[in-house]
Amino acid sequence: MSTETTSAVTELTPSDHTYLHLDTDSHPMHWSMLLELATGGPQLAVADVRERVRERSELFELFRMGILNGRWRKPQVVLAEKVDVDRHLTAADYADEADLRKQVATLLETPLPRPQPMWHITMFTPRGEGPQFFLLRVHHAVSDGIAGAAFAALLADGTPEELTEFERFATSPRFRTPAVDAEVLKESKAAFNEQWAAGRKGRGWPKLTKSGEREYALYSASTRDLRRAAKKNGATVHEFLLAAIGRTVSIAPPAAATPAEVIRVTLPVTNDPAFRHTGNAVLVSPLNLLGNEADLARQIERTRSQLATIEKRRPELATAAPATAPGLPWAMQRMIAGAGMAHMSPDIHIGINPGFSRIRAVLGQQIAALTPLSPLAGYSLSVTALILGNKTSFGIVIDPAALPAGYADTFVEQFDRVLNEAAISE
Repeated sequence: MSTETTSAVTELTPSDHTYLHLDTDSHPMHWSMLLELATGGPQLAVADVRERVRERSELFELFRMGILNGRWRKPQVVLAEKVDVDRHLTAADYADEADLRKQVATLLETPLPRPQPMWHITMFTPRGEGPQFFLLRVHHAVSDGIAGAAFAALLADGTPEELTEFERFATSPRFRTPAVDAEVLKESKAAFNEQWAAGRKGRGWPKLTKSGEREYALYSASTRDLRRAAKKNGATVHEFLLAAIGRTVSIAPPAAATPAEVIRVTLPVTNDPAFRHTGNAVLVSPLNLLGNEADLARQIERTRSQLATIEKRRPELATAAPATAPGLPWAMQRMIAGAGMAHMSPDIHIGINPGFSRIRAVLGQQIAALTPLSPLAGYSLSVTALILGNKTSFGIVIDPAALPAGYADTFVEQFDRVLNEAAISE
């Protein structure tokens, strides 16, 4: 059914191993993308979509890449001869939005089976009126979110020439951490330790539990409106969005009796400025948001200072995986990775990501929205933004055993309020 393989694309690196070490039944390490089709046209038939996926799954060996073991036993990469499309693309229907959200949440909670290729698509069709959706899930060990653009080729319309835009994320060698100058690394470690120490005081954000439960919510805004609001408030878009999230959790804390003074954030930073890789080039930088500050200007001031530290001192390099795996038993490597995450002790995750694909349709049906949903890797709230053309989408994922049930919706409601108030501020 499958064969062992080692190649520049399919040989896992220590950067990929990180997400195998963090993966458990209650904390599955797959990221997801929820794709909504525009209404008004005929509904797509699952047979037609399967035919598209069957054809496209032959494009890149990345799509046939599976992993055997990888938790307490050393992983073995296997390459399926053919993708079993009936297994990797399943069809479901939904009654209403609540039913859809329940089904999607269950898939966020459910680990991808091994050693099958480490991706899955679920196609959702309404029983009555409403849009069709696709939920794509990809294990983080196979690809980070940026390189995950390659998986859009499984569904997206496009000529052979247009599909070549995905090749850099499907055929480039898997990313390995480049050598870092000793002085740069020394400064990076010092900055990381200072950020970590500064985030120790005044904490109170609820911790991720082992329940395995997930809830999510979606939000989107005009990219132009966000840029205008950021400029109106004297900030870059990056500064503005981080500050807006800081204000949101300040005015709507999950535990009102004990609001956190400081919220420790993991902020993804790519280690591949050329944006040409397979695997994982993402690093995480510590960033401390103000957790009890309703003034947006003060939040912007804080985020500007934090981002300046990250740009100048690069604290993310302090925890970068080595280029080659250490000569330690696999189980010991897993324990070390778990201890490292426990030491980092993040509260929330905020990812602000550029979109790369220019393709906007599936079998002739226009894509209305594309929203990322991140796994919870040590934190109980994740906010992931995708800036794609004229729309920026936000996927909010929570652990409802740690945060109040419905907090994802509360966050969206208050985030919308914060953005609207920022747009009209004097």
